[in-house]
Amino acid sequence: MFELALNQDGLPRDGSVYRRTAARGIVFREGRLLLIHTDGGDYKFPGGGAEPGETREGALAREMREETGCRLLGEPRLWALAHERRKGMTADILEMDSYYFFCQVGQEQEALRLDSYEAAEHFTPVWVELAQALRANQARADGTHPWIRREVAVMERLKAFMDSQ
Repeated sequence: MFELALNQDGLPRDGSVYRRTAARGIVFREGRLLLIHTDGGDYKFPGGGAEPGETREGALAREMREETGCRLLGEPRLWALAHERRKGMTADILEMDSYYFFCQVGQEQEALRLDSYEAAEHFTPVWVELAQALRANQARADGTHPWIRREVAVMERLKAFMDSQ
């Protein structure tokens, strides 16, 4: 497992802080990666925040079903942890730990159950080549979506890992 830290510049020293733990899935099938495509043209790993009392693996299974319609198969394998500190929406600062798991999903797909903001941004599960998603996100690293910087860093590390195999 590797860890990376992403700290946004210019955050207030004594601002309010909201802490969150998230679980995200890395799923490959036939050389393509299962990602969420948004109407902004960027890609993100499926997953999201753990609810109170929920394990990271439980959050991953729930979020995968909600965002991709796919059920996890077997045990996910932890691969990376991204520590993120950036401007928050409900507090001055968001501190989020995103755990990335290699996992497998079944072939069948259920109906998506998106949150209102996910539906508004037209979250769509797609199978895409890692290099294509990385290029698209690098081109969109303008701050439109706060997750792009994190996902670019993880995709770059994932590409280096996959190239070394």
